[in-house]
Parts: sequence; C-alpha cells; structure tokens
Amino acid sequence: MSNEVINQVPTVERAKELEQQVKEGLNQLKAGQDKAITACHKMRDTKAYNALGFDSYNAWGESTLNLKKSRLNELAQAGEVQQELLAGLADPVNNAVKLPDTTGSFENHVASESIDSSIDPSVSDSKPEQVTKQETSDILSVPAVQSIFTSSELSDISTPQLVALAKAPKGERLAVLDKAAVEAKAEDKPITTNTIKEAVKASAKPVEPSADEQAVAIKKYHRSAMGKVSRLGETLRELDTTNVNSEEIVSWKAYLDDVKESILVLEKELGYE
Repeated sequence: MSNEVINQVPTVERAKELEQQVKEGLNQLKAGQDKAITACHKMRDTKAYNALGFDSYNAWGESTLNLKKSRLNELAQAGEVQQELLAGLADPVNNAVKLPDTTGSFENHVASESIDSSIDPSVSDSKPEQVTKQETSDILSVPAVQSIFTSSELSDISTPQLVALAKAPKGERLAVLDKAAVEAKAEDKPITTNTIKEAVKASAKPVEPSADEQAVAIKKYHRSAMGKVSRLGETLRELDTTNVNSEEIVSWKAYLDDVKESILVLEKELGYE
C-alpha cells in the first residue's frame, strides 16, 4: 500500500483525479473486452486460425492466449450474441448493421457485472480491422425489432450476461433481453446475469417427445404399474383376516369393490372380458 494512502488525507482535487482514473481504466477494460470477444467470434467463425497454422479455434486459443477451451468458447459466444443484438437494431430498410468499432471511448457507465478482467490484455493491443469483402461475417441480416435498448446500452452488457443470453434461441435473444429488462425494472433492480438466465429459462418452448420416446415412456409406466399390481396381490393373499372386525370389513369391501372396478376397466381396454 502506498504512503499516499496511509499517511495523507487526499484533497478533493486528488480524489476527483483518482475517480477519473478509475472511470478511464474501466472504460479501457470494457473497450478491450469488446474488441476481444468480437475478434474471437471472427476467428472462430471465419476459421482465421487456419491461416496461422492451427487446426481448430481451441488449439489456437490454448496455444496463443493460454486460455482454456471453456473460456475460449465463452468469448466467441459473447461476440456472437453481441453482434446479433446490435444487428437486431438494424434499419428496417437495409436490414443489416455493421458492428461499431470498439476502439473508441465508451460512456462512463459501470454495470453491476461489466468487467471481466481475465481476458488476456494482449488481445486488445491489436489494430482495428478493416472491413473487406472477405469479412462478410461482420454483417448480419436479421429482422429488425423494436427494442427498449439503444446500441450504446447493448454495448455495455457484460461478457457473463452475453454468455447467459447465448442459451436463448438465435433470433430471439434481443426479445429475451428486453423481457429481462422489463422484469428487472418492475422490481426496481439492475439487470444481472441471473435475471437474464431466468428470462432465457422462461422463454424456452416445451419440447414435444417423439413417437419413439412416448412409446418408451408408456412401456416404462406399464412395467411400473405391473409391479405395483403384483405387490398388491401378494399383500392381499398374505392378509390375516382372523381378527378383522365388522367396521374393518365394511372398509375392506369398499376398497375391494374399487379394485374390482379398476380391473374390469383394464380388461376392457386390453380387449378381453
């Protein structure tokens, strides 16, 4: 810890200077993070790693960036989702949008989970790439939607939040994010990774089982039912009725009548009587 922190009471001017340094540092981290996820997405989807002598995106990332496979996939996913979100705000006439250059300054906005400091800083030192005909992956053509977010606000979404949103179906991620924002606002809370995860989970469509899956489930249920009937038969045969009183006899009669009715119904359904 520096002597300045221990021995001196900072002036208002010094405190403001430190505050500004924090803001500028966070903005630089955010800009570097956005550049990194965009570049990872391009590297993966355009297979640019082949030009560097690697067989796969993960082999390139593990060797060059010293990152694990899971982290590399998160970065590429985050870049993909961010591109889709920004493309969703495209002009309806052109129906496509070019991702903004992330090398410029960002607004002094710090989200609750905005900075992921584990990104290799060397990634953010590369020069801005020029758009060429070969980089067609930079352009997404998706239906424009009316979102409550601006492009600047979308750029402030953190990498963990983008990764959480990646689990939503492609083409629906901006709508899911809007829903998460509406719910967070209703509860007067900030949008967090958990908020987005819940919105993604709520938006999932139920999956109808196939005919084969239904047949397997029915057979499993039948085997379970047969086992229960077998145990019921064993229980009834082993029942000692020596000391059954009149009240219990009435109860047993009602129970056995119900069992008999169930057996008759099952016999009809099975095709014999």
